[in-house]
Amino acid sequence: MNKLAMATAAAFALAWAPAAQATVYHVGDPNFQITNGTPFTPSITALFFASFGATGAFDDTFEFTIPQNGFGSGSISTSFSNGSTNKLVITDLIINGVSYALIDEPNGQSRSVGGIPIFAFGLNTIQVKGNVTGSGLYTGTATFTAVPEPAQWAMMVGGFAVLGAAVRRRSVRVAFS
Repeated sequence: MNKLAMATAAAFALAWAPAAQATVYHVGDPNFQITNGTPFTPSITALFFASFGATGAFDDTFEFTIPQNGFGSGSISTSFSNGSTNKLVITDLIINGVSYALIDEPNGQSRSVGGIPIFAFGLNTIQVKGNVTGSGLYTGTATFTAVPEPAQWAMMVGGFAVLGAAVRRRSVRVAFS
């Protein structure tokens, strides 16, 4: 086969190759569920995942907004049988614009991250990009812990001061005669 024919065949293969499937999920979608707490509680845990039954590229984005400041952490993993024709590989994990590399293991990939700042009412995203051969699944968890606002800290410290003053005033004096 000459070079022109090979180049033409390659161009047709690329033109007909399926583009990455882009999917956006929000809290409440079947693939993005809060499993503990609510958006208003100081601690929230969510589960996110996607499964695929066909070969191709994927580009999933999980979007959420929380009405309080805090920090996020979480983990993501894939698994497959060593030597299996079914394989899912995550090429990019991007959380709020920051990219994280996954750790390759013999039977999958994984990554845990923490200390991700979450801002009240800001759009937060977890983007997972990759390729699947045959079929595959990835799963992840996300945890959010609220950080008290300065006014809440002031009220808490003030409350401890009032409590300390009340305990000190209640001291009982015993008189011996």
